[in-house]
Amino acid sequence: MVRVLGVEDGSFPSWPAGVKKGKALLAAVTLRDFTVEDVALAWVAVDGWDATEAVIQMVKQGGKKPDLVMLASLAYAGFNLVDPEEVHRRLRLPVLIVNPQKPDSLAVEAALKKHFPNWKQRLAILDKAKKPYKLSLEEGGEVFFYTYGLRAFEARKLIKKLTVFGHRPEPLRVARLIARGLSPSRRAKHPRKIHHGQG
Repeated sequence: MVRVLGVEDGSFPSWPAGVKKGKALLAAVTLRDFTVEDVALAWVAVDGWDATEAVIQMVKQGGKKPDLVMLASLAYAGFNLVDPEEVHRRLRLPVLIVNPQKPDSLAVEAALKKHFPNWKQRLAILDKAKKPYKLSLEEGGEVFFYTYGLRAFEARKLIKKLTVFGHRPEPLRVARLIARGLSPSRRAKHPRKIHHGQG
């Protein structure tokens, strides 16, 4: 069975323009045979520029190296973007992005132009996703996905195998539960990492 590391972010409040936005929690969960092998946490700036490095470091500092990195989106903590090509190049791992909602590229581009002076840099990362593949799930519904270093037919098989509840593959579903479950606690001021070893 493939060892998959899924990344999701926690919830965070909305701030008015001009207010320092703080940080959001990222959870990276490694699953093998539907068993959690490792969990890593990191704080990233809301609408910041550090999500790519955070994902790379969580993978490097984790336990057993995953076979694949699975992302829920390229945008975490608002518009803090993960560059999938950079993750793929530096980790030498396939990257698979899976989302139950098809991105609205026009709305995203308009938001970037309105709120970010470096919108061209951010849009260039989003443009790397290009046109998504669509996959209909056996239990109903569909997901959209992009791949880097993984063939589309392999991605389809993996998504179907890992999607048990709802429209999210288990690595992303579990990462989402952990990230959002821990987000209400404001006591942790620094990044921290948790490991659950399996032997």
